[in-house]
Amino acid sequence: MKEVITMVKGYVDDLAHLLMSFVAIGAIGEVIFGTGIFGVNVIGNLTTIINKFGVSVLARLGALVVLLGLMRK
Repeated sequence: MKEVITMVKGYVDDLAHLLMSFVAIGAIGEVIFGTGIFGVNVIGNLTTIINKFGVSVLARLGALVVLLGLMRK
């Protein structure tokens, strides 16, 4: 059973890593070209997510730190 859990965890980690790479590439592409790749507004979507954390500047800063930490991973 432990082997199955380890295998599933490995797949989920790999998928999360791949998706975070797409987010990072999309954000860089949007900064360079001025429009989203394939019509996806990555920076706008990230801004919306951060705004949903609340009006508190500290909450927004914390959310930004978490997002940047995920991207560096």
